[in-house]
Amino acid sequence: AIISDIHGNIHGLKTVLSDLPKVDKIICAGDITGYYPFINEVIDELKKNNVLSVRGNHDQYLIQGSAPQNVSPTVKASVDFTKKIISQDNLAYLKQLSDKLELLIDGKNVLVCHGSPWNLLEERIYPDYPNFERFKDINADVIVLGHTHYPMIRKVQRKAIINPGSCGQPRDNSKLSYTIWDTKTNSFENRR
Repeated sequence: AIISDIHGNIHGLKTVLSDLPKVDKIICAGDITGYYPFINEVIDELKKNNVLSVRGNHDQYLIQGSAPQNVSPTVKASVDFTKKIISQDNLAYLKQLSDKLELLIDGKNVLVCHGSPWNLLEERIYPDYPNFERFKDINADVIVLGHTHYPMIRKVQRKAIINPGSCGQPRDNSKLSYTIWDTKTNSFENRR
């Protein structure tokens, strides 16, 4: 299963986890924190389910202790609030996350990052991105992205570019989303 952009929404995360079929692994494309107040509960749930995750931009803001000046007041307030409530263990968990994961899953090279392979935390690759051919030079069979909150399954030659959307704050629809990857057939399905 592939999830992303939980943003501290434990209810969304638990809803998605309860909807999953039996899976061997859960991968998260970042933004565990931000907006919603249940950050400790979310991280505890990720740990309990052995979720492999990368760091998202909101996670990075929390780790560095403040949001950049150019973000919205809502994001800044969220970082300030979350700093006050996150446990030290869970902050340590976020700090040990990488900006990208390079995995080998059933013979497929998988790259997981929050933004894009060129800007791991901040670039947004929407379904209407004008330059998907750029991905053909990435050394991976499956490229997992987050950040946009818009689900996407896109093929470029033999590469699959996947964004599961958001299981915490969908922006394209009112329903939470995630992706199931059948590694045997190399097929992907976005689910709501």
